[in-house]
Amino acid sequence: MPLLPGEEIIMYYSASYDIGSSPASSWRLGNLYLTNARLLFVQGKKILFKVLPSQIKAINIVKRGWILGKMVKQLHIVSKDRRVPFIAIKDPENWKKTIEENMLGSHSASDSQFTVVNSQPDEVILEEKGGHLMPGQARWRFGTLLLTHKKLNFLFGSGIIWEILLSDIKDLRVEKKIYGVSQSDTICIEYESFGELARAWIIIQNLNVWRKELYMRALLKVDRETINKIVTGLDADSSEILWFLYENRHARIDTLAKLIKASTHMDILSKIREIINPTAEKMIGYPILSFESSKIDPETGEIFTFSWWLSGQPYREGKEPLLDIFDEGADLLVYLELSGIEEDTLQLGIVNNVLIIDACKDYHKEITLPAVVKASSMVKRYKNNILQVRLKKRITNQYNK
Repeated sequence: MPLLPGEEIIMYYSASYDIGSSPASSWRLGNLYLTNARLLFVQGKKILFKVLPSQIKAINIVKRGWILGKMVKQLHIVSKDRRVPFIAIKDPENWKKTIEENMLGSHSASDSQFTVVNSQPDEVILEEKGGHLMPGQARWRFGTLLLTHKKLNFLFGSGIIWEILLSDIKDLRVEKKIYGVSQSDTICIEYESFGELARAWIIIQNLNVWRKELYMRALLKVDRETINKIVTGLDADSSEILWFLYENRHARIDTLAKLIKASTHMDILSKIREIINPTAEKMIGYPILSFESSKIDPETGEIFTFSWWLSGQPYREGKEPLLDIFDEGADLLVYLELSGIEEDTLQLGIVNNVLIIDACKDYHKEITLPAVVKASSMVKRYKNNILQVRLKKRITNQYNK
């Protein structure tokens, strides 16, 4: 299980859980983990649910039907505004005691520690009075909607009565719902809760602004094809800025200025605000770059301040491109998949036993070969996005003759 920086496992054991939402609910098998920051149920490499200390209201032990109808004692986790799981695990009394001692008994300590783990300030992006509706709820609740870098919250009175992580959002759409005496446009949010899809609706005056911001931060996938589409409408310097941010995810303005040798920072701001983002909005419907005063890099966990970020989530194909190296005695034969790259942009080189491949200005790859080869012997062939390179090994004679 991947741990957060500073997170330590207190105890874990094999378990099964059931959300108990309907007669058709089925038990899921996995492992229950208690750390110094979270309570998690993990199945394989997938986290089916996670609960923070501040979300837990109570832990009870109940006796109810388990697999094949057998009655066993189970943990019953009562948490704020989330589906409630029932967990069947060995020695539930000990688990209840340990969870309470480490989580319920010291909210302030656990929460502050978790804040250190995720030490990015949770900066408010949007805030507006609005309504919130859950399935089965008879009436809209009215309060304040709050969007931050990490969460969507609904505040009622002085407390948060509903919150979801942006990473848990799976779909957004505009739906008509009864509001007052007539139907109005609302945003329907589908999100993952304890391994299942849940739904909620929100209604606000600036609905399109919220829909666009939520989509950009939670669902927008930016792949190479998207960037290629946008750069067709950009000048050379703007294209270089966009490709750099696609590869690096974020950069401060002085880094971007050095990249294109801009004389002032205003030149960069003009490129972004007057060329790159307007072109992106025209082509994909959303600005592609956003300025963040403080944001955490999800890949490294490091905080970066006052930087420009690529909007949405950089998307790369899940499968690795084909790479095979065959040793044919005196020769090496290399096969490499280069999807979407034109043959006339390919540049190949050899340094010692490393094959270097460049294409366009955004592709660079170095392949370590199992033997030193003769650079002059290189024969390449490129067809159907597959590069084939044949190289002769450099034979080292151990005897001077």
